[in-house]
Amino acid sequence: MTHLLHKTLPCLCLLLVSLSLKAFAAGAPPPPLPAWQALEFEQRAFWATAQSLVAVTPGPDNDQLWTLTASSSVVGNSEQVKLSFVPASGQAMVRSRLSRGKDQRFKFFDYQDDYIVRERRNPGADPHQPPSEWPVSSRKEIPYPADSADIVVTDAYTLLLLADRLQASSEESAEVVVHTEFNFYRVRMTCGNGIPITVDYQVTGADRVSGKRETRAVALQISELGDPVDKPDFSLLGLNGDIILFFDRASGLPVQVRGNAPRIGPTELNLKAVTPREPPA
Repeated sequence: MTHLLHKTLPCLCLLLVSLSLKAFAAGAPPPPLPAWQALEFEQRAFWATAQSLVAVTPGPDNDQLWTLTASSSVVGNSEQVKLSFVPASGQAMVRSRLSRGKDQRFKFFDYQDDYIVRERRNPGADPHQPPSEWPVSSRKEIPYPADSADIVVTDAYTLLLLADRLQASSEESAEVVVHTEFNFYRVRMTCGNGIPITVDYQVTGADRVSGKRETRAVALQISELGDPVDKPDFSLLGLNGDIILFFDRASGLPVQVRGNAPRIGPTELNLKAVTPREPPA
């Protein structure tokens, strides 16, 4: 796998993707931005409340790398992720993750030609030093799985965006590879009719939206790719197992995500707030 395939022309690498993403070849216009700029999800359990916020912003000319930022918190633990990716395919370029809890650590991933450079940084003596300048505690080169050549490698958070495109298209399925810490997962997205979902969320600059909505559903089939190096660690918004995303047929918004939550079991994450790309009329 070459740097050209992974960074300059990732759209040509979607051999497994049946989604219309593969139509975006080099020089083609970038895909449209999602109707949402930011999404906030919430899940309440009897002992805790988990919150996740995901936002997507374009490059200066809307044809550069897009940036996805995500933050989540539950019971004193928090995570902040920042990802730069190719708009058409979701191919990850660089990614950082700041985790706070009992310990603090900052991890940076650079998706290069034949491997991923992973750096871990721990806090230094200066409490005011930004995490990106903390001392490096370890540096590793993570090789791509042997059978992942010519496949887009991305982060789990981009599945919200890619599943959004799938449910809005005429295609029924798509596949990508998700990289976590040291492991890789093949994710097959399959789209179909959903079930009615009761929603209740706030639109920035507009009224609350509530009531029952008809939906489209995108189911995620997740399997390990290559030999796992670490314990299973795939998750989307803190959920694992059989994950289903439900999109409002009228607005296209992801209104609910279902999966399994650690120590809780089957869980529903509901959309609580959305910032639209364009201000409401």
